[in-house]
Amino acid sequence: MQTLSLRIIFDRKNETKKDPNKKALLQIEVYDRDSQKKVYISTGVKILRSQYSTTGGFTIKNHPNGPVLKSTVYKIYNQVEAFAFSDKCVSLQDIKNWDKSDEQLTTSVVDFINEDLKKRNPSDAVWEYNRSFLTRLEEFGRIKTFKDLTYSNIEEFDFFLKKYIKSQPTLYKRHSLFKGYIEKARKRGVIKTNPYDEFRFKKGKSEDPVYLIESEVKKIIKYTPVGPTKESLERIKDLFLFQCYTGLAYSDLEDFRKDKIVKVNDQEEIHGMRIKTGVPYVVLLLSIAKEILEKYDYQLPVITNQKYNEYLAILIERVGIRKNVTTHTGRHTFGTYLINKGVSIEAIPKIMGHTNMKQSLLYARMLGVTAVNEMKNKLL
Repeated sequence: MQTLSLRIIFDRKNETKKDPNKKALLQIEVYDRDSQKKVYISTGVKILRSQYSTTGGFTIKNHPNGPVLKSTVYKIYNQVEAFAFSDKCVSLQDIKNWDKSDEQLTTSVVDFINEDLKKRNPSDAVWEYNRSFLTRLEEFGRIKTFKDLTYSNIEEFDFFLKKYIKSQPTLYKRHSLFKGYIEKARKRGVIKTNPYDEFRFKKGKSEDPVYLIESEVKKIIKYTPVGPTKESLERIKDLFLFQCYTGLAYSDLEDFRKDKIVKVNDQEEIHGMRIKTGVPYVVLLLSIAKEILEKYDYQLPVITNQKYNEYLAILIERVGIRKNVTTHTGRHTFGTYLINKGVSIEAIPKIMGHTNMKQSLLYARMLGVTAVNEMKNKLL
């Protein structure tokens, strides 16, 4: 890059001015005249302020190894300068990887993430979430190796994701996921810096969860799938209705087994622990949910979350419901169903395995239940 200029600087933060006995770092400042931004490369050499001199450009005085240290600094300076003006340097951020071998920088980003996932032995839900992200990364096509991890490519990736993701909180989660993996790579020495340190992305405000009202759920119950996909849609219909009447999330649906059903006082209940949070839940086994279990001999026909959502979108469209319904909509539908039936807000976290009452209060707020109940108590 012909727009770069380099110089050697000492004690960039002026720490030695307050303490003359403190040593400070000699760094190489690389300045881009176009963007007016700078990056700093460490030489690893620390000296006292009294040993630093700008005579003759730069020298180290009153130090027993002054000439050797000076030689070390200039050696690094020359290497950084050679890299800065080579074809390998196409952005200011590339400078930070001046000492990385081509072998390290050509490591596949997707392979690195997959290997890290295998080490963690994640649940199927976590695998599916990461695979969905990796699919988008591969479709983007501009970040294949760690050499491609530049600020400009991260920025372009953000624009690419926005074509598919309209929710800012969801977009934030995707960037957070990627940033975390790159940070692991940095700590393991694969890459020198994390471009996300300079890229800012907003968390955004979460939208109210989508849920179905009773009349919409009844539409699904009455619907009979037809056509070549009728068997698949029938299974999706049953899975979704089971969620609507139990509140189980997709990962808990995957984890469901017959032995989770416990009989208490002649009533059958589902006792389990949330896969996502580890919080226990207790759900009364309602008749429609029991019928679905009996239909499949207590072995629910669970498929991947991605396929489930694809078929669910077809089902919802054919039923005639105009909402963005996903597998998690069934859980939200159950939460609002409980409130509509008069179940107390205090009881809902125990039924659904919430870590606190925040989600339960959100259901109540969406339905206006708290306000209406307050009016009944005060005005009637």
